[in-house]
Order: sequence, then structure tokens, then C-alpha cells
Amino acid sequence: MDDMHISILLVDDEEKIITRLSRILSKEGYDVDMVSSGNQAIERLRGNTYDIILTDLNMPDRSGFEIMEFIQGNGIETLPLVLTGYASVEGAIQAIKSGAYDFIEKPIDAPTLKLVMKRASERIFLQRQNISNMEELRKLNDLKNEFLSVVSHDLRSPLSTIGGYVNFLMKKGGLDETQKKYLNIIAEISENMYTLVNELLDISKIETGVIQLNKEDTDIVELLNTSINNFLLLAVDKDNRIEFLNEMSNPVINIDRMKVMQVANNLINNAIKFTEDGIIRVRVSEAGNYVLVSVEDTGVGVPPEAVETLFDKYSYLQNVGTRGEGGHGLGLVICKRFVEIHGGTIDVKSSPGKGSTFIFSLPRS
Repeated sequence: MDDMHISILLVDDEEKIITRLSRILSKEGYDVDMVSSGNQAIERLRGNTYDIILTDLNMPDRSGFEIMEFIQGNGIETLPLVLTGYASVEGAIQAIKSGAYDFIEKPIDAPTLKLVMKRASERIFLQRQNISNMEELRKLNDLKNEFLSVVSHDLRSPLSTIGGYVNFLMKKGGLDETQKKYLNIIAEISENMYTLVNELLDISKIETGVIQLNKEDTDIVELLNTSINNFLLLAVDKDNRIEFLNEMSNPVINIDRMKVMQVANNLINNAIKFTEDGIIRVRVSEAGNYVLVSVEDTGVGVPPEAVETLFDKYSYLQNVGTRGEGGHGLGLVICKRFVEIHGGTIDVKSSPGKGSTFIFSLPRS
């Protein structure tokens, strides 16, 4: 279909009216087709595509309302406009509820008709542009995901090699303090970059639908205990105490263990990262067919303006811990995606200076 042309189907049982309308609209550059009954209109709609249908409301066989019901019921992409021979607010409201874009009263004057059709055409042109823009954005997004995937794979190997040589040199010994300092900097940077690459790769896999769930019956209490144990030394180093509250009667849940473990690890690690000489409280409980896991801390909290976009990958919240620990914020994006593909939700409540509470839900099955 030509993007600069508008096709119109005229429907009216009065031949003089549709002939006059057709003549006016054709002179304006519209592609016009016309029928004299509701049944004929439906037959045309079955086999043809029109940008606009301009239909009378009152016809002997099928009314304009029935035609609009047919359009909605069959998902036909056309913009309905209606004609009526009586000025009725009720009729106008009913037509709009039935999907009409605009309402024209008879007798029809040419300037009003042209104005209404111009507005309807502008809307159609905008819809076409939106469709084109969305298709272009989809292509760009696919290219972005492909780029992230390729780059992530290509970066992981050299970063891993850098970390390996750093560990080798540190274990070999014979280094002075300056050399150790520089090697520690290299190790920290390469480790941060390796984590970032893995997170970018995870996001790319999620958005392209590559990631699948490998579900198995899992003891959620045991999983959370394991996650907590992963960070006990880190918590002690920052004078934090971790409390675990188990409120489960039946801890077995059908989940992808590794992905939920990654969610728990990220939330507990963040809680420790932003808390000094405080408490991290992990709680697991039940709510109907869902298991609820919360990670609460008494740390620095999140600014109110940042809470709404905390799980947004395009959020640029500075992510630095109490001791200057670096971060890029993608971990929470991955947490949200992993929870959502399980059929659960994740949320956060936070107050600056008072701490944060992250809570996510998982269906049992």
C-alpha cells in the first residue's frame, strides 16, 4: 500500500449520498470504493483492506453498529467514521463506544467532510510512521543484542587469561609492595569487567529468548542458606550480621536452582555492599501458591527518585558501596528478568539512610 494514499469504503443505502461523497473525496485524492448496504460492506471487508470506512448508521439490512462490531470482532485494521441522519448525543456516544473515530451528521457539507477526513488521514499516517519506527527499533534492538552476545563471548576469554596470569604472579612471590599493589588493581579491574561481560551476556540471552528454565524440585531454605554462606566472610569484614528467618512449612519449590541462586546472591551481596556495621535480614515465607523471599538491610538506602528505575537497564544510578566497591547496576536487571521468567515479581522499598528491602515472589509450580 502506498504510504501517501488513503483508501476509503463508503457505505450508505442512499445512492445520491454515496455518489456525492465519492465525487468530493476522489477530487481530494482519496481512493474511494462504495457499496449500498451493510451486507455488501461486510463482504468487501472480508476480501479487501481499507484505511477508512465511512458508514451510515441506519440501513435496512445491517446497521453501521453491526459493521463496526464485525470490524472489531475480526480484528480488521480500519478506521471507522459514521454518518447519521439525526442529531443524537446517545447515537454519537454509542458509535464512539463501538469504535468510531468521528461522527458526521447529515446533511453533509463538503468543508466538514474534508476536515474530518483530513484528521482521520493524519491519524493513519501517524500510525504508519509508528509501525515503521517500531520495525526499525526492533531491527536495531536485534543488532544490539547480537553485538552484545558476540562481544561478550570474545571478551570473556582474554579477561579470564588476564586474571589467570595475575593469580600466577601473585602466587609465585618475589614481588615488592608496589608490584603487588598494581597487580591487585589489575585483578580487580579484570574481575569487574568479567562480571560485567557475563551480565551483558545474560541480558542479551534473556532479550533474545535464548535463556530457558531448567526447573527442578529445590529446597529454597537450603538454597538461601548456601547463598548466605557465600557472603559470610564479606559480611564479617564489614561488621555486618546476617539473620535468616525461615517461615516455611514446606520448603520444596519447583524452580531453576542456578537462576534463583543468582538472584539471591545478587541481593545479599548488594545488601552487604551498601551496609556497614549493620544487619542484613533474609526472610522466606509462604503466601498461597507463592514463596516470598525478602532481603532487608540497614544500609545507605536508595534515593526516592531512583527507586522507580532501579530495575531499568537504562538507569544510570551511581552504584558505589560503603567502601567504594564498584558496580554497574545490571545485576538487578538480571534479577528482575530471572524472577519474571519464573512467573514471579520483584519489588523494592527503600529510605535514604535507613536501608532497603528487596522482596521477590516465586510460584511453587
